[in-house]
Amino acid sequence: MRRFHSLWVLAALLLASAGGLGAAPAKAAGCRACHDDFKQLLGDAHPPVKGRAIAECLPCHGKASGKGAFSVRIHRGHSAPDSGVACAACHDFKVGRSFSVKGAKASLGKPDAADFARAREFMPVPGDSGFLASHHAKKLVSCAGCHGGAFPLRGTEVANATCLACHGTPEALAEKTRPKEAHGLNPHKSHYGDIACTACHFGHQPSVVLCKDCHPKTTLAVPFGK
Repeated sequence: MRRFHSLWVLAALLLASAGGLGAAPAKAAGCRACHDDFKQLLGDAHPPVKGRAIAECLPCHGKASGKGAFSVRIHRGHSAPDSGVACAACHDFKVGRSFSVKGAKASLGKPDAADFARAREFMPVPGDSGFLASHHAKKLVSCAGCHGGAFPLRGTEVANATCLACHGTPEALAEKTRPKEAHGLNPHKSHYGDIACTACHFGHQPSVVLCKDCHPKTTLAVPFGK
């Protein structure tokens, strides 16, 4: 029993340090609590909005990326450290049990306290970090565009198939980066065979050139890398 109590104390501390992931204040129960005049906020061209929960927006704006996707802009504006908006303003969650958009029925996963803390570390800067995630955010590719519809948990990686769905086949990438020199290195045609895209390309930290581990003199460079 003492161990169980200690785990929940740890969870509470992690949530507190994660910048307002705990219960939202009463005034943050819905969008209209902060945005009384949707017409002024959204403009005359936007269809009338009758509901007050963010789930009302999902029928039109629930896409992971492309035209209509709005989660990148929503998160950038509301998750900034000085915004004063807690995650619970738009999300319902029970630590380790469920996570969902407020007003929506489907759960997006079972993140624990450490998962929340890690996500909160990344959320304020997906569009301003200068890393690969920043580039995707500017193209209106949301978190779901790379991580899928579920809450990204610790230890999970983006599958190659997800990257290739937008960036083309391995053969096309290898042709794009084919070296001009006869014995030059091609990062997309490795002698190791198929390797994970995430061996070089990182979303939330500087990307690296894996080849340099064995070929330190190579002039290969990687976008958004060091």
